[in-house]
Parts: sequence; C-alpha cells; structure tokens
Amino acid sequence: MVMYEREVKSLIESDIDSAISYSKSHAILGKVAEWRDHKTTGLTIRITPGKAVWYVRRRELTLRLGLLSSSGGPYQKPAQGTLDLETARYIAKQIHLAAGRKRNLREFTDTLVRLETTSEYSDRMGHADIAEAFADDNSLWAYRKRIGDTGITWTWKALTEHFLAYQLPKLRGKYRKQYEHYLRSKEFSSINDKLVSEVRLRDLERVRDEIHLNHAPSAVHRAVTQSKRMLSWAWKYKATQSGLDETQAEWWTRWSFEYKTKKRTHAPTIEEIARTILIAERFRHLADGEHETYPGTIGALWGIALTAQRTGGFLQLRPDRLFNPPKGERKLKGWKIANWTEDEMKGGRDGGRPHSLPLPPEALTILFGYHTESGGKSKWMFTGRDPKKHISQAALNLLMYRLQGRVYDHTVKQRPARKGKPGPKPKPRKERPNLFEIYGIEPWTLHDARRTLTTFLDDRKLGGAASAILGHKMDHDRVDESERMASITEQHYNRSQRIGLKAEGMALWVKTLLTAYEKESRKLAQPRKQLNRAA
Repeated sequence: MVMYEREVKSLIESDIDSAISYSKSHAILGKVAEWRDHKTTGLTIRITPGKAVWYVRRRELTLRLGLLSSSGGPYQKPAQGTLDLETARYIAKQIHLAAGRKRNLREFTDTLVRLETTSEYSDRMGHADIAEAFADDNSLWAYRKRIGDTGITWTWKALTEHFLAYQLPKLRGKYRKQYEHYLRSKEFSSINDKLVSEVRLRDLERVRDEIHLNHAPSAVHRAVTQSKRMLSWAWKYKATQSGLDETQAEWWTRWSFEYKTKKRTHAPTIEEIARTILIAERFRHLADGEHETYPGTIGALWGIALTAQRTGGFLQLRPDRLFNPPKGERKLKGWKIANWTEDEMKGGRDGGRPHSLPLPPEALTILFGYHTESGGKSKWMFTGRDPKKHISQAALNLLMYRLQGRVYDHTVKQRPARKGKPGPKPKPRKERPNLFEIYGIEPWTLHDARRTLTTFLDDRKLGGAASAILGHKMDHDRVDESERMASITEQHYNRSQRIGLKAEGMALWVKTLLTAYEKESRKLAQPRKQLNRAA
C-alpha cells in the first residue's frame, strides 16, 4: 500500500536539493511525497522513488513541467531538460496567466518548457510570446505546428502533408484513402517532428523495422516505396522548402525492404468451386459465439463463381444496373447486362474502363434469390447486417478462411505472453472443422477462379471471350474520352463491349458450373461421418 505525504511551504533552493536526495533514499520507498509551493499557485514537487518532478496542479488538469535541477551555484547551468526553482516559478505564473486568456494549457506548457530548457537565448518574453501563439488555436504558429511546418523548412510531417496534397488528386478516388494510410502509419511518429534535412538512413530503417513488427511484408513494401517516392518528389521539385537543397544525391534509394510477390498459378477445378459453394450453403454456422454466414455473402460467393469477376468491383453490383440486352442480340432473351462504371473497375495508370457483362437467366435466378433472402430492399445486390452497405471483400475472404478452419479471432491474444508480463492468460482459440480438407478441396482463393475460367474457355477455342469477360485490356482496345464518360448508356452494348462474344463464353461457363453443382450436390447428399464428428 502506498503512503502519501503532503506539505505546503515556501520553497527555497535547499528544498530542491532535499527533494532530489529524498527521491534517492530508502526513506521514500513505498511512499509518494508532494511539496506545494506557498508562493506560487499550483506549483508542486512530486517525489517518488528515484524521481523528483515539477508539476502545476489546477482544478481542471495537472501539468508536468520536468525534473528538478540541483542548485549547483549561481554560475552553473541546470542540466538539459531540468528546471531550477526560479524557472519553475516563472513557468507556473505564465501558465496561470495563459489560463485567464483561455489558451490551450497543455500546448502552452509544452512549448514554454521546451524553449526554457533547450533555447540558447534568454529572452523569456519571447519564449512566452511563442508559447502563447502556439496555444492560440487560431494563430499561424498553431496551424504550422499542426501540419509540422516550421515556416522555414519542412518536418517529415509537413513533407507528408504537402506530398499528399499534390499526389492524392492524381489517384483514383477509392484508392486515395489506402495510399494515404501507408504514409500516415503510426510508426512514422518517431520522425514526424524531425526536419527532413536531419532525417538519416538509420531513422528510416528503424521505422521500416517497426512497421515490419506490426504489419504484413506487403504493407512494409508499400510504406517504404511510397515514402521514397515522396522524398524524391521533394528533392526534385521542393528542394529549398523541404531543406534538401544541399543534398547532392537521392541517398534514400538505399532504404529498401526485401519483398517478392508470390505469383499464383493454382486454379481450382470446376468441381472444387461447386463443392465450395455447397459446403458454404450447408454449413453457415461454423463456430459458437459467431453469427451465421449472411445470405448476401453466400450470394456473392455464387456471383464470383458464376462470373469470375474481381471481388472489389463485383460486390458493387446493384439490381438497378442490370439492363436489357441491346435490340440486336435476339439470342439473349431473359438475359440482363450487368454494368460497372470506370470508377468501380480496377485500372492501371490510365484508370479503369466501364465494363458490362451479360448474365444468363439461371445465374440471375440464383443472385436474386439471395438478394430476396437478405431482405430484398437494399440497392445493393449483396448485403450483410446493414442493408445500406454492400458486403466487403474482407467478408468474402473471411468466409473462405472459415471454411478452411483458419481462425482470425480479434478477441484472442495471438502473440505469446512476454517474460515479466504476468496477467490473465489468453482464451483458447476457437476450433473449426477444415471443411476443405474433409471434402477434398485444395485451398484456393476467389481470384483463382479467373484462371479456371480462362483455361476452360481457352480449351474450347474461346480465349477471346475469356479476356472480354474478365475485363482484360486488349492491345487493340481504343476507348475515347466521350465513351469513358458515358458510364451507363447504350455505348456499353456496342462492339467495344463485345456483348455477343461475352455471352457465348458466359453461357458455356455457367451451364458447366451449374451441372457440376448438381452432380456434387448428389454426391454430398449423405454427409460423411468424419464431418459429423468435426461439426
């Protein structure tokens, strides 16, 4: 049990030495002592084992000033970062005055303490004025501090702000937040207030290693790559403002992270795709304490299997964006043409392109069936708990993980307990059966289905149909600006969209997948005993 000692007195220089000595003695063990200065409102010395600290205590908050400085005589300067009695009283009085002016006291205190303990100049009035400006939320100084701009050269934080202001408008809308996320990673906080001209390779490597501790290798690669591009932009176009005007070479190109993308070649069989859909339909409840798989998620799984589209764009499908076929396509009775705008489609440097895909009646029946099961009122074809939003890519990926028995439980501590950190042990991880293994399905991702469709149609001399269905950009494609801007008009049904060719491939692919689904359904009519035990 900690004992508290409190005393109010007019502090003198010898009290400072006494407080420091008391903090180093055995007498303070198990205690906390506070000596309040009778002459200065709120000024307090807090003494704990090994430490004596200046505080200013107010009714609404407590402000830490810094460590006590031993009185070594009139000609001896206080150690850096410490405060003597005179300085502590001065700061406490300035805080009291700033409170009357309704200033941000934490901002005021931090700035004034920093100036008093690190500045080479002794102009206290100037220090107070600067602290006043920083604590005034409407001042230019406060604005510069918020963005990290010193007004002379940029800090890393200021560089980030200026680069994002330049770069984000050049990116596609849905990609901007992700791009910004990597440059604002919390691991950069250690260098945010450092001038760009003072940042060294060792600083960047430390940040890189910290990101690697907390994130996947791909995130490290993105953060490093984008930061290097940001530094090069400043060096080439903002050298004076960023403080890189005397930098002779782009030394940061040495800042690297060993990362190689794994090229996937696996393609599930059509039977495996059908079997995956079956087990997802039959086993919606996969673990205690978790909600069942939403109908919209099952519908989206069906949709990806039936169309082999990229999940990001496909999940934005809306019933009101299903159009009747063009008049010239008489063979497409009962079909609908699904449409996605250029902003919804993935694109390279020149952005995405509008994409249309004919859907046969059999596919539409399945998709609308799950839309109805989800409530049937959402503007999105695939919804979860909130009908105002479509399900996310993460929801679909999580379904695939759960079917494979892979557990991602945010309520369970994943990292092992560290030495010297006693406390409650993590809960046991949830157990799920690996339905892929039980039903003889090799692990596959939703993107792998694109390779399956391509191989299937290539073998049947319909490689061009596969490329058109998947939205691949062809060498002979020419989409002018007017066509790109007309995102949901008759232009989607013209030759550039190759509706007839796509329909030929879709008819064959959908028929084959549904046939495989019926065969697999008959095979799995009797669940295996092994599955009964696992489930």
